[in-house]
Amino acid sequence: MNANPMGALRPAHGYLPAFPRVPTAARKPKKRPLTYRRTDTGLIAYHHRQPVAWIVQGYHSGQLNQQPKTCHFVDVAYHRQTTHGINLETADFETVTQAVTFINGVFGGAA
Repeated sequence: MNANPMGALRPAHGYLPAFPRVPTAARKPKKRPLTYRRTDTGLIAYHHRQPVAWIVQGYHSGQLNQQPKTCHFVDVAYHRQTTHGINLETADFETVTQAVTFINGVFGGAA
């Protein structure tokens, strides 16, 4: 069995640019309920050892005004508790720091 289940998410056309480290200023003391683990494709946020959010860097190549254009972004998928169950939500950000700050806010570990 593959030791890295996230390895299947690696793009077929090659590797994404190196995923930046989360700045230490965004990290909280040990009391914070979230922990982050780096994977080959991004970060996974854990709350009490349960994965609750996935942060993945991505890009889109296309055209703008008939000129080649590449957009870089950070995608976040996370669990959200509702009155009817648990939803899988998504959000897009420009930087990893913005994505981590958002997840910290959603799960009560705001920086």
